[in-house]
Amino acid sequence: MRLPAFSVLLVALVLPGTARAQTGDVLIQAGHQGRPASCAPNHVVHCYLGAAGGGFRERDWTPVVADEATRRLRADGYRVLRRPADYPEHDTARIALFLHFDGSAPACASGASVGFPPTTSRAFVAAWERFYRPLFPFRFVGENFTGHESGYYGFRKVDAPQKLLIEFGELSCPAQRAWMYPRLRWLGDQVAAFVESELPR
Repeated sequence: MRLPAFSVLLVALVLPGTARAQTGDVLIQAGHQGRPASCAPNHVVHCYLGAAGGGFRERDWTPVVADEATRRLRADGYRVLRRPADYPEHDTARIALFLHFDGSAPACASGASVGFPPTTSRAFVAAWERFYRPLFPFRFVGENFTGHESGYYGFRKVDAPQKLLIEFGELSCPAQRAWMYPRLRWLGDQVAAFVESELPR
C-alpha cells in the first residue's frame, strides 16, 4: 500500500531515526564524540565521557582519527557513514568500526585491545590484530576483556556482519599518550588502509 505524500512526511517527522538511517560500505563512530551534550537528547542513561590524561580527552582524539579515516576512504570511493557517540539512526554497513582510547587507574595498566559481538568473524578480528600489533609498540591487553567492550552499545546501532570496537592504546599512560598524540591522523590512515584490505574495490 502506498501512503499519500503527506502521510510519508508525517512518518518521517515522527520516526526520524528510521527516516535518516543509511546504508554504506563502512560505519565509523568516534567514541564519546559530542558528549555530554548529546546524552540527554538521545536518552543516554550512562553518559560516559571517555578517558583523559595529561590534559587530553578521548572525546577530542577520536574525531581526529575518525575524520581522517573517513576522508581517505571517501576519497578512494567508499561510502562511509560517519557517526558521533550518540545518534538516533540504525544503519546498515558491511563493516562497523567504533574508535576509542582506553583509560586505566593505575596508569599504564592497559594498552590496545578490541571488542566485538559473537556475530563478528574470528578472521576479521585476527586480521585487525595482525595489522595493528606490529605498529603499536606497547602491550596488547586482549579481546573483550571488559563488559563495555563485549557488550558495546554501538553494536546494536548498526546491522553489519563485521563489528569491531578498537582501543588504540591507553591515553592515561604517559608513554603511550606521547606515542599516540602526534599520530592521530596517521591512525586514521591505518584504519582506512585496514578497511581497504578487507573490502577491496
